[in-house]
Amino acid sequence: MKIVRNVPEQLFLRSVPWVMASLLSLFLLAMIAMGLNALVQGDNSGAFWGLFALPLIVSIFLLLFVRRDDLVLDRTRNLLELRHSTFRGRTRVQHRLEHLHRAKLQSSRSSKGAMTYRIALVLDGGMDEGIHPVTPIYTSGNGARRGVEAINAWLAQDVDRHPPQA
Repeated sequence: MKIVRNVPEQLFLRSVPWVMASLLSLFLLAMIAMGLNALVQGDNSGAFWGLFALPLIVSIFLLLFVRRDDLVLDRTRNLLELRHSTFRGRTRVQHRLEHLHRAKLQSSRSSKGAMTYRIALVLDGGMDEGIHPVTPIYTSGNGARRGVEAINAWLAQDVDRHPPQA
């Protein structure tokens, strides 16, 4: 996840799967181009696959797997908010910030043995007490680790001793 805003009153993190969305979109365009080429050449079977069947499958992948996740921690409103946006719509889950104990790094080993990570929030109060992943998927790289460190450092700030700057 990328840190969008980090001030004493608010921490805002965002995860946008640009690479996956771009690759699927390019693949969709390539399938349509091949289908149009097949149509021009009189290949009805190739046109069907290139203009209907394969684009439909790629579009389903776009609908299912491309998702933007936002995490907002706001001290002024005592709010922890998770927002998820897909092509199908948006969802929002809110908790009281006071119930957020810490963030932790969850890891998973891929089928090829590589380690992947995601951020999970540990809530120690309220009706949703427990561990809640911020994103449903694990990713490689240091984004999740940086996100966990940013969340825990932000939570550890003593905001009473350092009032906001005007």
